[in-house]
Amino acid sequence: MKEIAKKVLHYENLKTIKYTHLATTITYARAIGEELGYTEEQLSVMEVGAALHDIGKSLIPPEILNKKGRLSDEERNTVNLHAVLGYELLKSLGYGVNVAEIARDHHNPLSKNPMAQIVRAADIYSAMREERSYKKAKSHEEAMEVLKASRVPQTILNALEKRYGKKTVTMPIQNFSVHAAIA
Repeated sequence: MKEIAKKVLHYENLKTIKYTHLATTITYARAIGEELGYTEEQLSVMEVGAALHDIGKSLIPPEILNKKGRLSDEERNTVNLHAVLGYELLKSLGYGVNVAEIARDHHNPLSKNPMAQIVRAADIYSAMREERSYKKAKSHEEAMEVLKASRVPQTILNALEKRYGKKTVTMPIQNFSVHAAIA
C-alpha cells in the first residue's frame, strides 16, 4: 500500500495544506467536542479526523490545486473530489469509519456523523478567523454569521459561542502538538 501511496500522493499538494489551518481546526473541533461533553476517546478520534480532513487534496493534480487565478468549472469539480478521495484513502489505510467519514463529510451540511459536523464547523470557523494573502481575518461575530448561513447545527454554534464568544482568540494553538493529534 505504501508503494501505491508514493505513486499517487502529490507531495507538493501536501505542502499547500496549511499547518496553522489544520492546527486551529483541530483546536476548535476539540473545544466544541469538550463543550458538548465528548469523552477523551471521542475527542482523540475527532482530532485525528480534523488533522486529516484535507488529505484528499494530496490526490488532486498539483497543476489544478495550485493554479493561480480562477478555476474552471471542471477544475473546481476536481478539487471538490478531495473529500471523497480522502475518505477512500483513509479507509484503504485502515483508519476507522469516523476518521474517514470526517474527511468525506467535512463540506457536507447534511452529514449524519456528528464528529464530521463538528469538524466542518471548526474548518469553516478556522478559515474565517485566519488572515490569508487574499483576505482579512473575520471577527468572531462575522465568522458566526457565516456558520449560521452554512447550516451549522445550533448545538455546535452554542458550543463555539460559549468557548470563544466573549474573548478575542487570535491563535489558539500555543499548546498544540502534531504528534499528539495524530498518534
